[in-house]
Amino acid sequence: MVRPKRKKRTGNKVKSVASTEVQKLPESVVKEKEEREDALIQSSNTPGGNQELLNEVEDYAIILLDLEGKIITWNKGAEKIKGYSAKEIIGKNYRIFYSQEDREQNLSAKLLNEARQKGRTSYEGWRVRKDGTRFWGNMTLTAFHNQEGDVIAFLKMTRDVTEKKIAEDHYSNFVEELKLKNEELKKSEERYHKMIAEVLDYAIILLDKDGKILDWNKGAEKLKGYTAEEIVGKSFRLFYPKEEKDANLPEQLLEEAVKNGSVVHEGWRIRKDGKRFWGNIVITALHDENNNIIGFSKVTRDLTDKKIAEDKVSNVMEELRQANEQLKQSEERYHKMIEEVQDYAIILLNLNGEIQNWNTGAEFIKGYNAKEIIGKSFKLFYTKEDRDNKLPDSLLARAREEGKVNHEGWRVRKDGTLFWGSVVITALHGANGDLIGFSKVTRDLTERKQVEDALKSRAAQLDLKNKTLERLNEELSSFTHVASHDMKEPLRKIQTFAGRIEEIGFAPEKSKEYIGKIMNSVSRMQNLIDDLLSYSRVSNDIAKFEKVDLNNTLQAVKTDLEIPISEKHAVVESNQLPVVQGVGYQLHQVFLNLISNAIKFAKPDSTPLIQIHATIIKGPDLPEVLNGDNEYFHITISDNGIGFNQEDTGKIFEAFQRLHPKHVFAGTGIGLAIVKKVMENHNGIVSAEGVQGVGATFHLYFPSIQKN
Repeated sequence: MVRPKRKKRTGNKVKSVASTEVQKLPESVVKEKEEREDALIQSSNTPGGNQELLNEVEDYAIILLDLEGKIITWNKGAEKIKGYSAKEIIGKNYRIFYSQEDREQNLSAKLLNEARQKGRTSYEGWRVRKDGTRFWGNMTLTAFHNQEGDVIAFLKMTRDVTEKKIAEDHYSNFVEELKLKNEELKKSEERYHKMIAEVLDYAIILLDKDGKILDWNKGAEKLKGYTAEEIVGKSFRLFYPKEEKDANLPEQLLEEAVKNGSVVHEGWRIRKDGKRFWGNIVITALHDENNNIIGFSKVTRDLTDKKIAEDKVSNVMEELRQANEQLKQSEERYHKMIEEVQDYAIILLNLNGEIQNWNTGAEFIKGYNAKEIIGKSFKLFYTKEDRDNKLPDSLLARAREEGKVNHEGWRVRKDGTLFWGSVVITALHGANGDLIGFSKVTRDLTERKQVEDALKSRAAQLDLKNKTLERLNEELSSFTHVASHDMKEPLRKIQTFAGRIEEIGFAPEKSKEYIGKIMNSVSRMQNLIDDLLSYSRVSNDIAKFEKVDLNNTLQAVKTDLEIPISEKHAVVESNQLPVVQGVGYQLHQVFLNLISNAIKFAKPDSTPLIQIHATIIKGPDLPEVLNGDNEYFHITISDNGIGFNQEDTGKIFEAFQRLHPKHVFAGTGIGLAIVKKVMENHNGIVSAEGVQGVGATFHLYFPSIQKN
């Protein structure tokens, strides 16, 4: 043990290694203090004190403190643990080893006081080495007494137990992590239980290997009428009609589930009260780790209403909403009942719509494995349009407010292909009624959707044919009107005037007059027949479309109307007209009828001016009946003639409709009907604007030719 060397005494001044201060004290007090220290040091060096042995101890810091806590002795263990040499540390207060926060709490003085009162005290805490690093020290402080029982010094033994502290902290952290993981597992188990327990629209039951009922949820009680106490332990054959039990159908279904993994079946089932319902069932075989059959899950949905309405067309289960309150079997069976179902994607979502679990059906339908998808948002399955419209968020909000929500629409697989999904999202609640997440059940109904769409398309085609027949019937009615009226009138005149010629004995002058009237009637009948043939031709002709330059068409029409144009000094103006896809002679009919009408209905006191103008338009400038996403050629044909009242616009395009008497303006009333029919044949439309006494404007809309 290293001890201080006594220095020369001078008067009442005492200077030693153990005391760096020079104190002016009474000589008797100084002498008593020095004698006490000498006695203590001398006693520590006695063979009985084993001080030389203690000095060699390296695993413990063993030091002697005076009554004020100043260091008197210093061993090798102290130097090894704390980093100070004896020369550096003897005479300093032992609080130097304490952290700043401990010194602020005056911990070193408190420990000395406790040792003084109790004789001994122990303490563990962080201590500071010479280099500033910390170690976890286990310290024992023992008070030394003289023969009179007074405390004369303290023995302080310190051991470095930092490694032990670190190990204990690591163990504590490890235990805490285990607690957290156990809590997570507990919450996961609770969610699985809730997902099954709260489902009301599905009968979800568990069977043993022989088909005996092991578990019974609320949906089963609601659908089949039995309580759990009445039915658990009995065979599921109880739900089948006699004829199916006689045919061993229940056993066959279990065998097929064992063979193929699962089986789907629809048929009549029996409730407790004896009534029948049409049930859609899915039986799935459950396996243990060795792939041995341990039982079956059986999911049943009442499809009676759809059975009656759709004439035994299969429908699918739409949802699993709530789960059975008390599942009596192990957690493994519940997981397998969900995980091994292949016909339904059954997943659990947290409050934010993030996927928490993933079953075999989900992987089969959507293409992702569990590792790829768990933790991601269920929005991933929706089309971009649905995501932009916030459909996933809307469905969760409705499920939160209403308890559940049903929806059908196109969904996206991992490979980008679409399928038609029937989805049921059910809100799940904890024991206190708080929302804890959602269950989401999806069935792929793409085949059913395709059948429905095909039926709708067929119905639309039939509807179109019916409308076509109605239109043809209307036209036939108009033809009948012409045959019974317009054509009979000239025939009656021919018959009348022919009889009068006979009555007058074929007198030359009168005969010539009557023959002229007969010829007029014949001409009118000929014009009517020609117009009827033209209308019939454009109505029924299926001609091949080709590119038609309307500039050439206009020039040909002007040539055909050369005489009436010349007689009335008519002026026909036009800008550059487009090239359209169409039938040349039909488009010729359009311009011929519109321009000839403009000449025919000219005002007597003015020169006919016919202006033709063409532009390309798109979007909001188009009439509502046209597709605003496509481009159209807009051609206007305007005149300064007698015009017409705007309220008569709906009449002028109907066959055999005239706005003016025959004796004022000749014609059959078919020309504008031909124009309308030709425009329909060319996927375009025609409309008209008129002002009485000012003129008329006809608007033609042709689809533009798309450029490659």
